[in-house]
Amino acid sequence: MTGDRILRRTIRALAATLMVLTITALASCTPSEQTQVVARVNDQTITFDEFVTELRLRHGPPELVSMIDQLLIEQAAAADGIHVTEDEMRLRWERAIAEAGSEADLKAILEQRNTTSEEYREQLRIGLLLDRIVRASLDIDEQEIRDFYDEHADDYQLGERVKARMILVASQENAETIAEALEAGGDFAGLAQALSIDPATKDEGGDMGWFERRDYAEVIAQRAFAMEPGEISEPFEAPDGWVILKVEGHQEAGLRPFDEVRDEVRSRIVRAKLPSARRDWTAEARANAAVQIADAQLRETTLSLLEDAPPPDPPSLMPVPPPM
Repeated sequence: MTGDRILRRTIRALAATLMVLTITALASCTPSEQTQVVARVNDQTITFDEFVTELRLRHGPPELVSMIDQLLIEQAAAADGIHVTEDEMRLRWERAIAEAGSEADLKAILEQRNTTSEEYREQLRIGLLLDRIVRASLDIDEQEIRDFYDEHADDYQLGERVKARMILVASQENAETIAEALEAGGDFAGLAQALSIDPATKDEGGDMGWFERRDYAEVIAQRAFAMEPGEISEPFEAPDGWVILKVEGHQEAGLRPFDEVRDEVRSRIVRAKLPSARRDWTAEARANAAVQIADAQLRETTLSLLEDAPPPDPPSLMPVPPPM
């Protein structure tokens, strides 16, 4: 979001607040007073200048820090050739809808926060840019990944696994007919794709992938884990119909190989480091930026906040603020 757009958003918020106060508090003011008086309290008044000055000093520095941070993110992204695509924004918006529960729930939450969909989309875009900048700055070497893997070996343990294919049909008669075709040399994957009614495996020729005992119904798991690779079962009844299995592989319980989980381990390290990396990047970007603030009343407080304020938070729909 450019500085002008952020400023327009701030002006709209201040204008809305001023309008409410003007309508509710100025009924007793004379026409001439309405040009300079915002509110009357007994026999004393609050002028427009006093009101705006208070808003500027109380809310101006945090808003200005937010604007500066967003410009620093935009500038760094442009310098590094980092951008967010329309597809990435679409996926992030769909995730926001899922977090809210539905599109209607998302709209209600944003209305409660006095935020438009366009403003929240912009927050999401800035958050994605910052994360991408920070991820690119992280230096994670191979030894660190290996050490993490060794220290969290329990997380990468696997139980006994079987790789199998399945044909699921509605009746015993259909299952026995298919079994006869398989015994005559029929292709298991082709028959599964043509005749199986299991939506999860049908299109993949019945491929169940590698699975542990807990991943399927007990009657299927017991049969699969008792078979040898290459073996095809007789038809048997399962909760959803009649099943024929073909086992293609069998692995004993053990630690998943490092090469298999390397990228997963690195992603875990990155996620763990992101919060502190955001803080470090923001602090360094602020320190290296040439920030000049013309308004003397805003300057000291804003520059102080730039030294201590936390980095921009990743956009989140929770917790939802209570209604005003």
